[in-house]
Amino acid sequence: MNKQEMQNHLNSFIEDQYCKELSKKTLHKYKSDIQSFIDWLPDDSEITKKLMIDYKNHLKEKTKKTTSINSYITAIDKFVYWLGRKDLALEKVKSQIEYELDNVIDLTDYKRLLKQARKSGQKDTELIMRVLAGTGIRIEELKFFTVENLGPYIEVTNKGKTRSVPIRRELLHDLRSYCKENKIRSGTLFPGRIPGKQLTNSAIWKRLKKIAGSSKVKKEKVYPHSFRHFFALEYLEAGGLEIELADILGHSSLETTRIYVRATKERKREKMEKMRYK
Repeated sequence: MNKQEMQNHLNSFIEDQYCKELSKKTLHKYKSDIQSFIDWLPDDSEITKKLMIDYKNHLKEKTKKTTSINSYITAIDKFVYWLGRKDLALEKVKSQIEYELDNVIDLTDYKRLLKQARKSGQKDTELIMRVLAGTGIRIEELKFFTVENLGPYIEVTNKGKTRSVPIRRELLHDLRSYCKENKIRSGTLFPGRIPGKQLTNSAIWKRLKKIAGSSKVKKEKVYPHSFRHFFALEYLEAGGLEIELADILGHSSLETTRIYVRATKERKREKMEKMRYK
């Protein structure tokens, strides 16, 4: 197997993944990541495991973000498995999510952010934060929150998997009232400048950072995924089960969810250390 042979098979691989009904976004990501790998390969060289590891090290030098490195590895591994070359598959870089949890909003931060959003008249931003923090969805899954889908459970599809995300009654009531007040009768609940089109992720990100600055919450703690982490920690502290949380968040492995379990235990220990009996 060499560079040219891989290039010749790329389109067939993407067509096969299309037949598995993967999203256009996922297909584009796979093709882009695999093409980057193929472009990096030296001409006419036999592809070996050593060469694969060299590319992994190249990715580590290129980006320090673990999730980005692992997204490349996911695409490449799927490709080499499809080619029947399981021996070339790479191990993913161990997740650094434990350290990311150091920069997550807490309940006090959350209340400040909501208060500031209301104060600045950004009802849609307030509700977006409440949706992210109240359901644990990923920011890209916000697109499933439409007038047509609004109900006690919302079907969310991501990474080829569909799950039902429960919505609290109070939040559901407020979302419906918001739609009625703003005459949103179909499509996304959170339209941007273009009628019928949802606010872009970058626009939401910018709004969150601005609200963070105004509410005196550290900006590095305020980003869309922080609300997902916040939801997970609060859910477990409220007595929710680990396996339930994995299902709500759409985790394919309980190992990912257990990171929150460990973090929750550490939170409880910190609270105990602050207790005074004298």
